[in-house]
Amino acid sequence: KFNPIRIEYIKLNIVKHFNINNSKKPLKNLSLLDIGCGGGLISESLAKKNAKVTGIDENIYHIKQAKEHAKISSLKIKYINQSLDSFFNKNKKKFDLILCLEVLEHVNDVEKTLDKITKLLNPGAILILSTINRNLKSLIFAKIFGEYILNWIPIGTHQFEKFLKPEEISELLKLTKIKIKKIKGLEFNPILNKWLLSENTDINYFIVGKK
Repeated sequence: KFNPIRIEYIKLNIVKHFNINNSKKPLKNLSLLDIGCGGGLISESLAKKNAKVTGIDENIYHIKQAKEHAKISSLKIKYINQSLDSFFNKNKKKFDLILCLEVLEHVNDVEKTLDKITKLLNPGAILILSTINRNLKSLIFAKIFGEYILNWIPIGTHQFEKFLKPEEISELLKLTKIKIKKIKGLEFNPILNKWLLSENTDINYFIVGKK
């Protein structure tokens, strides 16, 4: 339920940022890095639009899953079982777009992580982040409800103290010369039983930045 709205928002920002008019192959020749790609759901959707996708994840099981599914779907995606630190040290390539979705709330040093990410961007490239705000509302709904009541994610997945306020990320991105283009919230509508974009950033939110 979470992925369709994320994919829609990502594609919308890519098309707008790069002023793309090709509806059949809108992401052709754009190099994309998906950090914490998991099983490849986002990577695949963008590869289908002809983006040149590299996906990295520390979890070998996720990478194996992603590789197998890409093979079944006949998609050329470069999946690598590496941490961002390891990838940063070995990789020589820069990217037109970097995705870092639901990753920052799990890292120990956000400032260093963002510094590495922005150094992997081409001039004029965009960065799309999504994470969880830190407040009482996010503690109740993202942590307690999400893990203990609704069982959407395994217990212990999140540590509340690692949640990040939008202004905290914005300040860190300014240090790396990234210009904030947009901050957008995500809300779950229980009546419609789906996620929707919102101006409310109290819990889940996107940040889009330009180098």
